Amino acid sequence: MTPNQVEYLLRSLRLLETVGRCGSFSAAALELGMSQPAVSQQIAQLEKILGVTLFERRHRGVSSTDNGKALYTTVTEVLSKIHTVMDKIYEQNTREKLTVLTDYGFAANWLLPRLSDFEEQCPDVDISLLTTQVQQDRKPDQHTPPADLSILFGEKPQVPEQESFCLFSEEIYPVCSPNYLEQAGPFTKHVDIARGRLLHLSGPDRKWFTWEDWFKAVSLPTRSSIPLKNSLSFGNYPLLLQAVLQGQGIGLGWRPLIDDLLGTKQIVPIYAEPLRSSRGYFVSVIQKKKEHTAFFIEWIIREAQKNAAI
Repeated sequence: MTPNQVEYLLRSLRLLETVGRCGSFSAAALELGMSQPAVSQQIAQLEKILGVTLFERRHRGVSSTDNGKALYTTVTEVLSKIHTVMDKIYEQNTREKLTVLTDYGFAANWLLPRLSDFEEQCPDVDISLLTTQVQQDRKPDQHTPPADLSILFGEKPQVPEQESFCLFSEEIYPVCSPNYLEQAGPFTKHVDIARGRLLHLSGPDRKWFTWEDWFKAVSLPTRSSIPLKNSLSFGNYPLLLQAVLQGQGIGLGWRPLIDDLLGTKQIVPIYAEPLRSSRGYFVSVIQKKKEHTAFFIEWIIREAQKNAAI
C-alpha cells in the first residue's frame, strides 16, 4: 500500500469506529468536527471499496450490519491495544514528579542544602519546590499552587483528611555574626541585647516570635527607657539571615534553619536558653500518597533526626 492509501485506510477506520460508537452520522460528525454529508460520503466510499454494506441507514441514526459489527469490533480491539502500548511507552519515559510547598526560610536554609542526598537516593524523581508565605494554620487561598505535600510553619493543622505530623518544634536563639559580637558585644545581659541593632522579620498575620515577644519572655517587657539603635525589617527570613551574616545586627534564629550556620560558626548564639512554643514546621500530605511521596517523608524524617542529635 502507498502512504496515501495507508492514511486513507486509517482515517476511514477511525471514522467507522466513531460512527459505530455514536450510532449516527450526525453525532460522529459533531465529535470529529466534520459535516454530516462528509461523514456519510466517506462511509459510502469505504463500503464501495469493501463491496459490502457496513451500516443500515434509518430515519434516526444508523445500525451496524453483521459485516459492520465485525469490522467495528476488530477496529476497537486494535485501537485499545495501540492505546495500551502507547501508555506503557509514555509511563516508561515519564519521570515521577514530587511537588513540595514550603516557605522561603525552610527551603533556602534547611531543605535545599540537603536535597542532593534525596536526589541521589531517588534519581528518577524530579522535585519541584513551591515557596509561599502562607502559614500552616492559615487556609491557603485559590492562588496557592497545588502540591503533593507541604512543610509549613504554624500551629498543628486541623485538617482531618490530611495526614500531618510535626517535623520541628519552634526553638529560637538571638544570633549575630562573630564580627558584630566583637564590635558591639559582649551581650551578657538582656538589656545589652536590647541596646543592639535588632533585625526584624515582618509579614501579614505573623504568628512567629518577634523581638517584643522575646523580651517579654525573658522578663524585659519594655525597652522604652533604653537608648535604641535604628532597626531593620525584612519580608522573608533568608534576607534577615543574610543581614546577620553581614554583621548588620542581631536576629532571632530559628532552629533548625540556623543549624548549618551555627555548625560552621558563621553566626553565634548570644543567649544560652532557647525559647520554645507549640508552633513548628508541620508536614502535611495534600495529594494522595504515592510511593515517592512516602519515600520523601521517610527521608526527611531521617534528616530531621540528624538535626535533633546536634
